[in-house]
Amino acid sequence: MTVLVTGATGFVGRRVAAGLASRGTPVRALSRASKHAPQGIESLGGDVLDPPSLAKVFQAVDSVIHLVAVIREQDRLTFQRVNYEGTRNVLDAARAAGVRRLVYASTIGVTSDPSYRYLHSRWLAEQDVARAGIPFTILRFSVGFGEGDEFFNVLAAQVKLAPVVPVIGTGRARFQPIAVDDVARCLIACLDRPDLVDKTLEVGGPDHLTYDQMLDLVSQTVGAHTLKLHLPAGMAKPAVWAMERIMTRPPVTLEQLKMLRHDSVTGLDSVETVFGFRPQPVKGNLDYIKRMGYLDALRINMGWMPRQVRDH
Repeated sequence: MTVLVTGATGFVGRRVAAGLASRGTPVRALSRASKHAPQGIESLGGDVLDPPSLAKVFQAVDSVIHLVAVIREQDRLTFQRVNYEGTRNVLDAARAAGVRRLVYASTIGVTSDPSYRYLHSRWLAEQDVARAGIPFTILRFSVGFGEGDEFFNVLAAQVKLAPVVPVIGTGRARFQPIAVDDVARCLIACLDRPDLVDKTLEVGGPDHLTYDQMLDLVSQTVGAHTLKLHLPAGMAKPAVWAMERIMTRPPVTLEQLKMLRHDSVTGLDSVETVFGFRPQPVKGNLDYIKRMGYLDALRINMGWMPRQVRDH
């Protein structure tokens, strides 16, 4: 059984591809930058926005784990094009190749409300996955953490740079951080579970944490004393709007501001109930952020993610 992993050079994709290979499963990696695919794994270049490039990649593939998505827009890489149309292109290629199993990585909080453009693009993709005629599992998860993440590393950059950190809104929005290795383990397990066919699941870590609590945890991890300055979202919008137009990778976007209105949580026993293991807590597992220097922190806050921090 050959498994195709889309986005195999990404934060989650590298762990999924390596996990499949470690158990002896033939893995094919799809990535626009195929030279960066995990070592020892068949890698083919292709783009989910270029349907003709997918035909060869999908040849002799039995199963697909589809991970390609964007959390911020840049030029032609919009939520609508990548998250929705890209998924539709993957589904078309999978049907043409006779793929028998599809696992789609999504996010908690998807919505039919088009005013939430990121979450709506994910909802649209889920609808097409369910209608594609391929046995599927949709796995939604909350924010992921681990080496190379773009969430806790950004928080660490803010804490490192100044003793006062602005927090947009109340700071009470709740998250359920889950280790990226645990996400990969759940995605791989879905391939072997007939009972999960045509199901939509949500998973998260063992704790519900507010944004303020996560910021406190980051401060404790790096040994900083941080004061939080809560700002109304309306007051922060002009600055965020400007950052989006000046920076390639702004530390926060207007779309992310909107998502802070809603919690990103599910049941605390979600992983244990379905997959039979206890996920790692975020507390005690953030040592990787300690390696961030002041120069890296400055670069991240200026909209550039250093390669040694985001190593994918």
